[in-house]
Amino acid sequence: MSNAHPSRAPLIVLEAAIAQMRARHEQGDLRDELAVTGLSVLRLASRAYARGAFPPSEARHLCQGLLALAEALPANPDDRREPREVRA
Repeated sequence: MSNAHPSRAPLIVLEAAIAQMRARHEQGDLRDELAVTGLSVLRLASRAYARGAFPPSEARHLCQGLLALAEALPANPDDRREPREVRA
């Protein structure tokens, strides 16, 4: 019997969230600490999904939450008192 774990195709919503967070960080629209932690969490979620340990619905909720946090927090750490307006 093999120790290989089942592998699924990448989930598009996770890949899109990773790409969006990278792009925002490169443009300077994302705090460094949020970029590092957010991308780490998304990569781990992608691995967990590929192994079958993370359901797609939870991955979608995670992506929505992290992207909403990235949108709400100001990019400049000195602006912590004034969160950005969240666009609906």
